[in-house]
Amino acid sequence: MTHGLTTVQSARVVGELHWASSRLFEVLGLWAAEADRPDIAVSMATSSRHLGWHAADLADLLPDSVLLEDEVRSEPHAPEVDAAVEAIRAIPGSVERLAVAHRVLLGRVAARCVAIERVSGPHNDAALARVLAFFLQDLRRDRDDGEALLGRLLSDVDSVERVNARVLEAERRLVQAGGLLPVHIE
Repeated sequence: MTHGLTTVQSARVVGELHWASSRLFEVLGLWAAEADRPDIAVSMATSSRHLGWHAADLADLLPDSVLLEDEVRSEPHAPEVDAAVEAIRAIPGSVERLAVAHRVLLGRVAARCVAIERVSGPHNDAALARVLAFFLQDLRRDRDDGEALLGRLLSDVDSVERVNARVLEAERRLVQAGGLLPVHIE
């Protein structure tokens, strides 16, 4: 049986998820505006909108205690993470961006949400669990829709190789930066 998150752990994970969802809301919104295909623009805009909604939900959970001020960050733990996200944002190609969004960025946020969900306790983390449940529901639907669209768009070996190279590039940048979000609860 899990005992749940401490107040400090809760403050950290809410702050991290808030930062990531806010930052990816911006990135996917920009990619939607720059997309050269309407179906990709709609997919990116939908995911961006969902990230924005969840960022707002997470903002409501941010602690307002002065004692927890240092635990909640509005930026990543390391400047390398923001630099990696900026480099990923510059990746060219609508199909490539769609794959990076759904296979890398949303995938990493979903993995962090699942990790948090597994250590949360129903008695003290109920508000966070509720936000995570809705967040994961949207992430799963968005990723499934993105993969379905990619399945229709990736029709030749060259496009698959090009997309996979960009996915690998994004993964490499995030790994070198220490990850988009921590993988374990401290």
